[in-house]
Amino acid sequence: MNAFLRLLALGLLFSSAQAANPPREWTSSDGKSKFQGDLIEFTDKEVKIRHRSNFNQYRLPLDRLSKEDQDYIRGLLREKRRDAGLKEGVYAEKVTGQFVKGVSKQGLNYQLWGNPKLDATKRYPIVIWLHGSGQSGTDNESQLGGSPKVLTTEDNQAERPCFLLAPQCPSLEIGWKNEVADKLLALIADLTDHLPIDENRLYLTGSSMGGFGTFSIAAKYPQVFAACVPLCGGGDVKSAEILKQTPFWVFHGDKDDMVPVERSRVIVEAVKQAGGELMKYTELEGAGHGITGLVYPRTDLHEWLFQQKKTAATPN
Repeated sequence: MNAFLRLLALGLLFSSAQAANPPREWTSSDGKSKFQGDLIEFTDKEVKIRHRSNFNQYRLPLDRLSKEDQDYIRGLLREKRRDAGLKEGVYAEKVTGQFVKGVSKQGLNYQLWGNPKLDATKRYPIVIWLHGSGQSGTDNESQLGGSPKVLTTEDNQAERPCFLLAPQCPSLEIGWKNEVADKLLALIADLTDHLPIDENRLYLTGSSMGGFGTFSIAAKYPQVFAACVPLCGGGDVKSAEILKQTPFWVFHGDKDDMVPVERSRVIVEAVKQAGGELMKYTELEGAGHGITGLVYPRTDLHEWLFQQKKTAATPN
């Protein structure tokens, strides 16, 4: 959690505008020396700085600078890495315009969709899709069933370019919680660290077990997601106070014979009773459990979802 939020904070502190490297006051690691200087070159080992008063250029090991200065340089390195992420980063070969399989460092199966023709100096949202119980397993294929693939069509990408991540839960008995949820957040953090993804536009959605997972992960990791769209799921009313901070659009069919519609009604009402004004709810008349094909093509959902953006990232 803390590591992920630190990445979000870096994303705010070191935007692509920082590439100009404005003059700043540099401080030595012991805090005894400070000077105004222009950053000329930097690596993960050292920096080259031009002193503002005498114009001499100095090479300094990174560890000779204060922690704040080191974080500044690491943030610049991160943005540089993200700018190049579509061509030479660790995920470059997975951004092809098709869904490409992968396994995270923590062992979580996933498929990633991205457009290699994007302008990598810009930052784009990512939609994270959580499948239902029937797609659980280890084949790293089933999880695309019911997924919002419509977001990857040429027309939708032209209007609202984004990445799409489809992880696979290894077992329906485990679900989208505990270790699986932690692994997913670690994967999202790694993707945002290496690809041009906007940390302020992380969107979480899922159906059935994935709908429950959307509620529970949003509650476990508050302040991470810009918006959540759970379908035919439900949430713990005890988390209403936390959930009210995040924009939600909840969908459920009123004839659902697998997950009673009451499960969505209850959590939506609990959040509203807690003062939540960001909770939208649409009950689909006459619809059963399989509503992904009704919900994900909705243009009003696309418009709402991609308008959502966090204004700040607050690390713990």
